Amino acid sequence: MGTFGTGPFSSDGAMDLLDELAERPTRLRPDAVAHMLTYILDNRDLLGREFFPDEVVAAAAVVAAAMPGGEYLQRLLATAGHDPQNLIPPAPAPALAALAVEALLFVAGPDGPWHQGWTDQATRAEAQTTTDNLLAVLQATNAS
Repeated sequence: MGTFGTGPFSSDGAMDLLDELAERPTRLRPDAVAHMLTYILDNRDLLGREFFPDEVVAAAAVVAAAMPGGEYLQRLLATAGHDPQNLIPPAPAPALAALAVEALLFVAGPDGPWHQGWTDQATRAEAQTTTDNLLAVLQATNAS
C-alpha cells in the first residue's frame, strides 16, 4: 500500500514525480514540467489511468516553489529529501504558471478528484488548504 497524504509532496506518486524530475538536467526541467502539464490537460480522460491527482498537485507545487510566495514549498521539498535549488525550474515563465493553475483546477477544483476519498472532513479540509495555498501562489504571480 502506498503513502498518500494531503500535502503537495506527501504521496508515493508525488515522490516518484520528484525523482523523475531530479534525474533530468536542470535546464530541461521547465520544459519537462510544461510537457507534463500540457499532456494532462490534453488527455483529461486518462486521469486515474496514466496520471493521478497527487502527481498533478505535486507538479503544480514544483512550479509554485520557484515563485514568490513559494518558499514554504522549497522547505517541504528539502524535508522530502530533495534539494529545491536543484529541483525547481529556474524562474518559470508565466505560461508555465498558467498551465499549473489550469491543471490544478482540473484535479482540485470544486468537487475535483483530489477532494474525493478522504476519510474524514478534517483530512479533506487539509487537502483543500494544500490546493488553495498553491493556487494563491500561482495566481498571484499571474496577476502581477
